[in-house]
Amino acid sequence: MKPHESTRIAVVGAGVIGTMTAWQLAERGFSVTVFEQWNTPNDRGASAGESRIFRTVYKEGAEYVPLLQKSRDQWDRLQRGARGAQILEMCGGLTIGRPEEPDVAAVIACAESAGLEHRVLDAETMAREYPQFRLDDDEVGVLDPAAGVFRPELAVLAARDAGMRAGAEYRTYARVLNIRPQSFGVMVDTAAGAEAFDTVVLASGPWANELSGLGREVLAPRRLVAGWFPAGDVELHRPARMPISIRRHPEGGFSCFPVLDGMAVKILPHHLPWQDLETVGQLPRFVEPELVQAAERAVARLMPGLDPTAIRISTWTEGFTADGAPVVGPSPEDERILLAVGMSGQGFKFSPMVGSILADYAEHGASADAVSVMDSLRWSRSAAGGERA
Repeated sequence: MKPHESTRIAVVGAGVIGTMTAWQLAERGFSVTVFEQWNTPNDRGASAGESRIFRTVYKEGAEYVPLLQKSRDQWDRLQRGARGAQILEMCGGLTIGRPEEPDVAAVIACAESAGLEHRVLDAETMAREYPQFRLDDDEVGVLDPAAGVFRPELAVLAARDAGMRAGAEYRTYARVLNIRPQSFGVMVDTAAGAEAFDTVVLASGPWANELSGLGREVLAPRRLVAGWFPAGDVELHRPARMPISIRRHPEGGFSCFPVLDGMAVKILPHHLPWQDLETVGQLPRFVEPELVQAAERAVARLMPGLDPTAIRISTWTEGFTADGAPVVGPSPEDERILLAVGMSGQGFKFSPMVGSILADYAEHGASADAVSVMDSLRWSRSAAGGERA
């Protein structure tokens, strides 16, 4: 018998967080059953959209850096067992804006405090080395060489397959209706019936409100919208020559992804409001023209090599917490329920280590890799008048 084989763990949700967690748990010998309301991968949750960013010089804070560095090792390990398609292509990353802009300053501070390799490039150097971007004279680009671009659907597929090879069972089109802690275990209810598990991991992305016990004041789904803009010189805009980037400018803020589809650069606007949704089912697939036009104006101003016409628009959802940090660890309602929700747009890059942390909790009740800012109990402590982690 494998170690922990008699311990049954359910993972609810098979996006990147759920599949990574199932992989880590199954490798440690747990009996793992994954429930997904759709198929996996799919285009309905937070793991869709053709591309995602990996970065190590992290504007959200240096406390994330060890998690990111360990995640890179895990991504390499996953790639070695994948079907051959490249999941993560290291192309470098830029944060672009005026030096005093908060995100630009935060990136520089993170690099300096964590001793990370980086370069601060003035506008003249940027024009020479990275002509894909138009900078004002007083702007800089901060280069993170340990950054890259993901193919997220391939990543989910690779994590799913790795987990299945290790023994994880996947049940697709199996929506979880309820999670009920009982004295003998945690019941998972689906339309097919109820099953008892020793531990349940909730990794349900933007659907987290339905089962997590966290209210909308803590966690809520939002709509994200991206547009694809044709590149005049496609080769100049492929990952081999164009880094991923985060742009901060008075006329537009966005994440920018190099060409992966053979013709267009993806732009995810940040300077436009991300619409709050009452439920994920309310996600509008048609995007209002005003939003598209605002993105097109930013592209026309700041991306000289692109046609400022969005030839494709895509929408998807993500769960965002009130403080912008994920929720990872035991549920305040029952420690047999482990939460991995509220990724707030940043969880994809360190998802392998989220899976590892949750596997640590399942195996040992704690994890040396847990990041205090992501503490799952911080909201209950705050409600009780205590300090947040």
